[in-house]
Amino acid sequence: MSSVVQLRSNVRSRTNASAQEGQQLDKRDWERLWDEALKSKDPLRLFDVLANRLADFGFDQVAYVNFQHSAELIETASRQEEPNEESAARRTITYGDDWIEFYGREGYFEDDVLFDLALTNQRPISWDQVQNSLDLTKRQQEIFDAGADAGHRYGVTIPFHGPAGRVATLSISTSGSQGDIPREPVQVFALSAQFHAIFDTIASSNEIVPPPPRLSAREYECLSWAAQGKSNRDIAQIIGVSDPTVQFHMSNVMKKLKVSSRDSAVIEASRVGLLR
Repeated sequence: MSSVVQLRSNVRSRTNASAQEGQQLDKRDWERLWDEALKSKDPLRLFDVLANRLADFGFDQVAYVNFQHSAELIETASRQEEPNEESAARRTITYGDDWIEFYGREGYFEDDVLFDLALTNQRPISWDQVQNSLDLTKRQQEIFDAGADAGHRYGVTIPFHGPAGRVATLSISTSGSQGDIPREPVQVFALSAQFHAIFDTIASSNEIVPPPPRLSAREYECLSWAAQGKSNRDIAQIIGVSDPTVQFHMSNVMKKLKVSSRDSAVIEASRVGLLR
């Protein structure tokens, strides 16, 4: 299984009862379970309660990813290493084994447009709207098509932004039809925001977050162009220096950010607030 995510598969199965009936019947149980999860201070237990509650609204598939250690996460995944306990506690998902393994094997994480959009958007992101309004690359559309084939037909990705450029996402989807989910799921968004705030508080350490490293003007310039997808050769032509000079500055950026690749440098720089 890919180390990008951790499987959590104890969400209730879908039922034929309407979402509204489920909300009415389970209100007291939901409140009791939520209170118990809060008292336990177990972030994964809290996630389980939320995932089961979201199933009442028709969203039977849930993925929560906290990007506080996103650069480390990608590098660990590329080396096929097991995540450490801290990073594992920040990734929870209720998708099936087959899709998780396929997603990791195909390297979809680094090309998934939903994660890119989460960096620049504050509001919930409708998957349908993304596919209908954006000019996606063939690879990006392939991820949506593969997800639909795996049962992730209609969904929303909810981004959460914190201090120092921290980002988390909660993606919720249905394996049923679009009619199985509410048209305006305001309560779902409110529950999700409450979950994230509590989960992040429980899962985070009490240590003070250090400031981002200081970059020189040239280092920041090269990093900014790299974040826009430019190669070292492109950057050299744009700013009027040699290729080795750009490579030198990018190497310094990677050292300061404590990562080993350009892609990880861009992600880590976004995380700590160097890129806006």
